[in-house]
Amino acid sequence: MHQGATCSVVAMPSKHQLARVAVSPETWLAFRRAALGQGISVAAYLGRLVDAEVKRRGNRTIEALDPEGPPADQAIAALAEVRASIDELDAVAGRLARSAVAHGGSWSDVATSLRISSDQAARAYAEPR
Repeated sequence: MHQGATCSVVAMPSKHQLARVAVSPETWLAFRRAALGQGISVAAYLGRLVDAEVKRRGNRTIEALDPEGPPADQAIAALAEVRASIDELDAVAGRLARSAVAHGGSWSDVATSLRISSDQAARAYAEPR
């Protein structure tokens, strides 16, 4: 099938959901190549991403929030959500920092990227949490 070919009719069991994805043609092509590189269909790859995102967000405070509830409760729940996101990003930063150092970078290099001191970078990220 040609790279730009699409299919307008897909025969799938009714329990599966279908969705259109609004991305540039270049992004879609890169995504298709990533799926093919893993030896799976685009639908299966997208399904994995959706499952992972739902699992990642599953136990979030914001999920249980009553949109009609008191504004103070909504603000506190949103703040907890932001804190959880910060913690996730901090974990990613730690993995990247340790990887950079393991591959020859210095804590000074890491610190410069994070706009903190070398000592702060090493204390924060030298050991996994």
